[in-house]
Order: sequence, then C-alpha cells, then structure tokens
Amino acid sequence: MESKAFHYRPGHAKGEDTARRILEAAIDLFADEGFEGVSTRMLAERAGVNLPAIQYYFGSKEGLYRAAIAHIADFVETRMAEHATRVQAALSTGRPSEDELLALLFEMLDGFIDLVTCREAPASAGLLIARAEIENAAALDVLQETVVRRVFRPSMALVARLLGLGENDDETSIRTFAILGQALPFKNKATKMSACPAIGWHAGDEGRLQTIRTLLREQTEAVLRAAKKKTP
Repeated sequence: MESKAFHYRPGHAKGEDTARRILEAAIDLFADEGFEGVSTRMLAERAGVNLPAIQYYFGSKEGLYRAAIAHIADFVETRMAEHATRVQAALSTGRPSEDELLALLFEMLDGFIDLVTCREAPASAGLLIARAEIENAAALDVLQETVVRRVFRPSMALVARLLGLGENDDETSIRTFAILGQALPFKNKATKMSACPAIGWHAGDEGRLQTIRTLLREQTEAVLRAAKKKTP
C-alpha cells in the first residue's frame, strides 16, 4: 500500500523507511488496542524509533491515527480506481449491452470482496477499520469518501442502467447496497463476527475466495432478474 498521508522528505530513503515502519506499527497497534489504548511510547517501541520521530513525521498520535486510516484509503483507491474508470468509460462513451453491464458489476463486486477479505492487505487493516467504526472515529471520513466514490457510485450507475432506473432513485441505492453488502459477512477471518469462523474457515485461500465470488455473482443475477420482472 502506498500512502501520501505522512510527510517525510522526498528523496530521503531512510526517512521514508522510518515513516513506513511507524505507520505499519500504528496499524497493528491501533487494530489491537484502539485509539485510547495506544500510547506514543508503545508506537515508538513497536516501530523501533525514538519518540520525537512520531511527532516529526505525523505531528501527534491523532495525526498518526488519521494517517493510518488514510493509508488504508490509499489502498482502496489503488485497488478500485481501474475498475471504476472502466465503468465510467463504458457508460459515457456508448450503450453497453446488458451482458457488458453485468460483467462490469461483477468486476466491482469481486473487487469489493477482495477489499472486505483483506486480500493482499494486512489482516490488521480490516481490524483497524472495524474498531474505528465501533469508536465512530472521524478519521474514517476519508475512507468512506473513497469507498463511495470508487465502489458504490460506479456500482449504482451500473445497477441503474441494468434496471432502467435513475442513479439517485432509492431503489437503485438500496439494491446496490444489498448487492455489495453480500460480501460483508466474509470480512477477514480475524474479525470475530464474520462468517468465516462460524463455518470453520480459519485460513483464507484463493479457492474459497473464488467460491464466494461465484456464489455472490449467482445471487446478484437472481436479485437483478427478480427486480427486472417487477419493473413496468
């Protein structure tokens, strides 16, 4: 994950490495202990730096916490930007067929499943977000904006086109959230309320992820098919 959330001096490899180590330590500790449970001394010890380094790169513990959330938002941006751009291009430059629209929606859904299951991201990133949601942290605003812009809005545009509805219709919004929300029970296995521990999945693998993708695609098709039958 590449982050612009911290302000090390460009061109200084040692400074970049120090800031990154602090950031990685912060994600792990804030995930385990929450914002209030972590001290700057704990952060410095975990990162292997002195206390002034945290202030130098991030300003304060709160600044580091915001940088940690922004770091995860950067990851979402990186993973979903290409998908969202393809959706925008398809909808703005022509009249894609129903099959093409559905393929793009499946692409968005697959990408969201990867995000939710923390594929190619530290498990602690998912735990940090879950804890921040419970704490209603204002730092989550940047992540929410990124997810809405790169995941929900493009998906809404596709659902609207597939069902012949307006992008801002309540039905479009609800159905889009319901389609993407299918992925949420499969949050990273380390999250205790996820489906994975309940069904005995203690380690995620590509085979299981593919099963999730396949079944959620089938359910999405069924939802859209039923919705279209009700459309005048």
